[in-house]
Amino acid sequence: MAKGAKGLLISDNILGQMRQMQEQLKVAQKELEKEEISADIRGGAIKITFTGGQVCKTIQIDPALLENVDVATLENLLVEVTNKALDKIRKETMKKLGPIGGLGR
Repeated sequence: MAKGAKGLLISDNILGQMRQMQEQLKVAQKELEKEEISADIRGGAIKITFTGGQVCKTIQIDPALLENVDVATLENLLVEVTNKALDKIRKETMKKLGPIGGLGR
């Protein structure tokens, strides 16, 4: 019977640790959602800003760029800068959330 009680204690301990990790993740995610992460290309000709929760806040395009590029090039630049920003968000997310529960190892 002592063995069974010990097993319950271990299970309770694991559940407690999981709950604590869930709370830490929630806090870290809320902090991340408040952050703004930006990326730019062509020396700032296009700049995009997202929240850490991957919500696009702004896209800024230098009007001078529009005089020198066609629509297809502009579309490609927008895809490039968006992917660059999302990559920064992923890295920041792993930096903040990774240590919780060993996700970044």
